[in-house]
Amino acid sequence: MRNLILFALSLIFSPVVLEAQQINEGKETEAARIEIAAKTDQESYRAIACGTAGAMIFFKSVENADALHVKWYFSWYNKDLRQVWVKSFPLLTDLDYRFSLITRDTLCLVFVYKGKQKSEDQPLEIIRIALSHGSFIPNLSRVPANTEPVFFQVVGRNAFLALNQKSGQAAVEILDLKSNHTKGFLVDQQVPSLFQWFKTDSVTSCLKAIVTKMISKKEAEHWYEVFDTTGKVRLAVKISTINDDREFTGFRAVPNGKGDDLVIGTYRLKGGSSQKNKEQDESTGIFTSLITSGVQKNLNFYNFLELKNINAFLSTKDLMDLKKKALKKNKNIGEYSVDFSVSNDEPIEKDGNFMLVTEVFYHQYHVENFTDFDFYGRPFTNSYSVFDGYRFTGAMVTSYNQEGQMLWDNALEIRDLVAADLSPKVVTHRLGDKFLLAYSAAGKIGSKIIRNEEVTGNLEFSKMESRYPDDKLVAETRSGITPWYDQYFLCYGFQEIKNVALESNNKRFIFYLTKVKFDE
Repeated sequence: MRNLILFALSLIFSPVVLEAQQINEGKETEAARIEIAAKTDQESYRAIACGTAGAMIFFKSVENADALHVKWYFSWYNKDLRQVWVKSFPLLTDLDYRFSLITRDTLCLVFVYKGKQKSEDQPLEIIRIALSHGSFIPNLSRVPANTEPVFFQVVGRNAFLALNQKSGQAAVEILDLKSNHTKGFLVDQQVPSLFQWFKTDSVTSCLKAIVTKMISKKEAEHWYEVFDTTGKVRLAVKISTINDDREFTGFRAVPNGKGDDLVIGTYRLKGGSSQKNKEQDESTGIFTSLITSGVQKNLNFYNFLELKNINAFLSTKDLMDLKKKALKKNKNIGEYSVDFSVSNDEPIEKDGNFMLVTEVFYHQYHVENFTDFDFYGRPFTNSYSVFDGYRFTGAMVTSYNQEGQMLWDNALEIRDLVAADLSPKVVTHRLGDKFLLAYSAAGKIGSKIIRNEEVTGNLEFSKMESRYPDDKLVAETRSGITPWYDQYFLCYGFQEIKNVALESNNKRFIFYLTKVKFDE
């Protein structure tokens, strides 16, 4: 059996090689594929890439530590995916994992309350793990009832949690990790509000946020605000669409290198027949706006239909019909809308410009039927829809200069990817003046090379080898790929595998972790 599996991705300019390094039965290898037996894909296995230090796998066990706590197991692996240590740690039974953050050689994990009791303050625990020797430092705190932690940051000895309340004001909770003392503040005490984006600025010790404030049941305002750690507002800028025919649907912000912040997000057209029966998260296009000297400037709207690569998401016939309709009515195609459900990744800085990956998905359902009987005992068929998850179909890749003007666009097709959540599915890796875009699904890695608006390599698929040569992948769920270090990535997920060549255990269900490498 080969230690090193090489997959060549055919490119026009230069070959890119994907290396997947596996476990060989009975002998050690330079790197590993980890397989952990599982019963269902609902088990709580998580994999966190921690740079050159290694990677962490952890899960919630069924072992009780005492009447109130359950054991979680943590396994630490070096960068060759060899296990270094395994330890258990007790957590309150109703806590579940939510956030992770790497600070130097320490992994911070946040566990939030998932129990049924909503009327009282809810427990929240932050665990810091010294990766080299596996020591655990817990910080147990409490947050107000019916709140949802949506962002997590650590600066120095302080952990910052941005909290959205189901009915009420957004709040910031600050936990001193050394003293375990907490303090916090409400973002706005006058009207209900919620965080759309949140970031700490370690240089100025300020907190930056984009907050939506509900002025009335039908009217919302969006504000870019800067706070100090006491909650005092240092800057507040209203982000407006200017025209009432548009509304914002998502936000990101990034410093543009000139002392200003560039807001990048999505919007949709309001009203009209095109908005009937639309999903709540659907968007019409992308907007940018510059926050400079305490005011909003350079507001730009880019309808998805105006992108050069929109044909990757619409059929040629649909696009031609829209263009004919616009021409007939003497209108710009940007005044029409074929909306998509999208999620935006964090903008990527590239040579002073900013690249945004916008992933496109739709809500996938299947119909299940069952036989029931009426009052007279006569059978009839009942049907109901079951939500399968979010099916991702592609990613729009757009680039903007420091003023927010779009420079180019590109696209990546996504196949066979149904996910239970909307976390980013596409990873990027810089290759000189090019970018590699990749995702993991159905036991394969789909990848494509772009140079700005140019496509330098078609979409290619590389199969990830399993543990044994005759393994056949039956099904894969909750799969993903995440950057690790340098050109290395981690692929993970749950797989059902069949192998009739094995005398025993010829069908197994596992959680796997595989190291892959992209080389130019």
